[in-house]
Amino acid sequence: MKTKFITLGIAVSAFALIALFTYAGGAARMALLSLFSGDHAALAQEAGTSKIIFKVKCYDDGKAALQGLKGVQKVETGFHYIHETDTVYYDPKLITIKEMETALKKAGTYVDTLQ
Repeated sequence: MKTKFITLGIAVSAFALIALFTYAGGAARMALLSLFSGDHAALAQEAGTSKIIFKVKCYDDGKAALQGLKGVQKVETGFHYIHETDTVYYDPKLITIKEMETALKKAGTYVDTLQ
């Protein structure tokens, strides 16, 4: 009987790991692609450009809420661990973090601000 429980436990653990790696695999691929895309590093170094990362419920909704706001230069979607994120490159002279948070809250997708 004890062997059955151990075997069942191993099977459940294996299934959980497979599910985790399947879900996280997409996040890992997107993170690697964004690391090696190259253009975000140049943009962040431009004079007057800052970078902020927002944890959101849906990165597409967040991107839609942020794009077009005065001072927002670029929005990249991605993941931080298992959370969807929007990385925003912006001009702090034209828009504040609080204004971007407000836009995300209005869209119903804001979770947190990562520095």
